Amino acid sequence: MKLRILTEADCRALLGMREAIDVQAEAFRLLGQGAAVEGLRAVANSEQPPGVAIFNPSFLRGGLGFGVKVVSDFYGNAGRGLPRMSALVALFDGESGQPQALLEGGYITDLRTGAGTALAARHLANPGSRTLGVIGAGRVARNQIQGLRAVFALRSIRVFARTPARGAALVEALRGESCEPTLVDSAEEAVRGAELVVAATTSSAPVLRGEWLAPGTFVAAAGAYAPESRELDDGVIRRAACHVIDSRSDCLPRAGDFQIPIARGVLKSEAVAEISEILSGKRPGRRAPQDVVVYKSSGVPIQDFVTARHIARRAAEQGIGQVVELGGDHD
Repeated sequence: MKLRILTEADCRALLGMREAIDVQAEAFRLLGQGAAVEGLRAVANSEQPPGVAIFNPSFLRGGLGFGVKVVSDFYGNAGRGLPRMSALVALFDGESGQPQALLEGGYITDLRTGAGTALAARHLANPGSRTLGVIGAGRVARNQIQGLRAVFALRSIRVFARTPARGAALVEALRGESCEPTLVDSAEEAVRGAELVVAATTSSAPVLRGEWLAPGTFVAAAGAYAPESRELDDGVIRRAACHVIDSRSDCLPRAGDFQIPIARGVLKSEAVAEISEILSGKRPGRRAPQDVVVYKSSGVPIQDFVTARHIARRAAEQGIGQVVELGGDHD
């Protein structure tokens, strides 16, 4: 039994952001067609040390394959000199069940997260949007910016971070590309007048207010992912003419940004569309240039699987990665 092992450097060399956007379209097409078994995600919390382990299985019907991503998010790792998040993706053959590949999953997570928002913005934001406001300065904020830069010719990026040093580090990392980013002093300053807005924080209370939004804004809420946590206030939900989620079954129950307004009667659950429904034309997206549109994502396992499968196929074709013999070929 042979297993191909792919490092982060291997994965980066085999798939970049622009192509990954189209890969997400394939993933959501499969989701919309009912080809993927949903609702398999499991979460295990660690009290000491504080952290969480997330298990994201993805199973495609008809022998098309299956896989699992295991993510660890341990909050005190900075003090250990380690990244807070790490991940692995394992892929299996859908006909035989044999393991095929093991990939570093952090890059895959970043790639599919940024590319997923970029895909949604391609269909839901106003074409020609040039200004981006970002609340947050961590890993998610960075991949959101990278994804949106692949779709829009941005002229302005304004970043607000609760920890100025993190914000300054993000702005410095972004320098020298298509436009010069700016670190601002408040979330409101980042958002006012922006055509694209990203909230990428772990805040449990709203960091973005509806009164700050200009007509026509596309809002991506990509941070908080617990039912009791939210980044958007009720004003954002009320301002929005279109509410979209990446997965109704996998993510909507955990999306406090929509769940809390639904519980309060501010939003009806049937008004929330899946991005696959927008892509297929089953549900309308933006109806008018002045509409505010909100896209809430927390990631769908099928995105990890399809992204990793593209990378693994290319690796096999090009002979990239280390192939190891596992044994176990006996009854």
